[in-house]
Amino acid sequence: MAQSDVLQLQEPLKSGGIRSVNFFNGRLLSSKDLTREQTARREGDARLGRAIGDGVAYGLEVARDQGLDTPAAPVLRIRAGLAVNRVGQTLRLAEDVSVALTRSFGSTDAGCIFANCTPLTGGTYVAGAGVYVLTIAPAQMSEGKAATNGLDPANVACNTDATVEAVQFRLISVNPLRYAGLDVASPQFRNRLAYRCFGIEAREQNVIDPWRVDAPRYGLIDELREVGLDDRDVPLAIVFWTAAGIRFVDMWAARRELVAPDALSGFSFQRDPLKPEELSSFAFIARGRRLVEAQAMCAQFQQQLGDVLAVASNPATVVGSDFLRYLPPFGIVPLQRPPLRGFLETIFFSGVTRRPIPGSNQSTPFIDGRLLGTLQQQALTGSPTDLTTPELIWIYRSWQNVKAAADGQSVQPMVAFASGLLPELAVARFDQARFDYSNYAHCCSGF
Repeated sequence: MAQSDVLQLQEPLKSGGIRSVNFFNGRLLSSKDLTREQTARREGDARLGRAIGDGVAYGLEVARDQGLDTPAAPVLRIRAGLAVNRVGQTLRLAEDVSVALTRSFGSTDAGCIFANCTPLTGGTYVAGAGVYVLTIAPAQMSEGKAATNGLDPANVACNTDATVEAVQFRLISVNPLRYAGLDVASPQFRNRLAYRCFGIEAREQNVIDPWRVDAPRYGLIDELREVGLDDRDVPLAIVFWTAAGIRFVDMWAARRELVAPDALSGFSFQRDPLKPEELSSFAFIARGRRLVEAQAMCAQFQQQLGDVLAVASNPATVVGSDFLRYLPPFGIVPLQRPPLRGFLETIFFSGVTRRPIPGSNQSTPFIDGRLLGTLQQQALTGSPTDLTTPELIWIYRSWQNVKAAADGQSVQPMVAFASGLLPELAVARFDQARFDYSNYAHCCSGF
């Protein structure tokens, strides 16, 4: 690089700048000028959107439409909300809508508004059973006709009054090869598929060798970016659909809160200066995405647990490991107390390594319910638990919850669990807990 090519301090750099039309009295304006102004405004908005991050800002919850859904014609209900895609576009659904998965109308142009944008491609919808990612994406619609002065008859055909920046919903098919090794007939399929979306294999490899794993891109959703999932799509849910109808709609396997770019994600470590191609991103220390995924893991567990509870004829006999391969870093399990439906703690956590040891004369330790928020926040920095390993998890009872039930209040009993990587929190604190609803040293147990 020549010295003349070096940028000087306070020297303006036009490359990448936003170019707005300079308006002044007497300027001859054309439609091209106004379009340039609209383009500049959209580029400014998109830059703000990219700085905020992609994901769901609020709303856009997805569920089966209980009133319209049938096995032959499945229908989803999507609530109003707002999302931001990877190119910085805001996608707003103004009102709740029902969306049929069996499309009965012709294909429409789902491209951007201006010529420098190309239509969404890939992810072709094919009616039939399978695993899909439901997304919200931008679309365009023409609305009304504008009056013309007749000076240029050639433009009369383009006299659209307004172009509406709308949204559309798409189904992106998940190729069976992308969930190879998962048995769709297994009760664990939903949980395992969700953690494939979370990139559980890459996360485990990242712990072993953080220099080799491409941390910024991992998981099933990132893989779909190469075969149909466009950067203008925002994933909302995983839909598993068979000939018998919708088997499940799992929002949090695909849905994420807004994930802002992390300044640390661009830092790289060069293993060998003689081999510049061996650059491994240091993005594993950028915790933004991991924190959002941990929150999604917890939400996914609670949603699936609620679905299991809703259909179980006898929840007290349900064993967690029968339908779960992985536990999130934190979760709350409702317990049975007729007429309230719930699970049985000893059965649900059967086979799980825990304290106290099952079969011992110790009871599940108490924790002050005011610490549950602290426990959750600490757990979100941890990792999920693989139930096929003898890895410890902590299980706690809230003494406020237990006492309220013992006093005859109509409350749902519960236990909270957290990763065993966290420190023990079931420790009696002076003047912070009742003696008969707390934990104490064995030296005091005889008193």
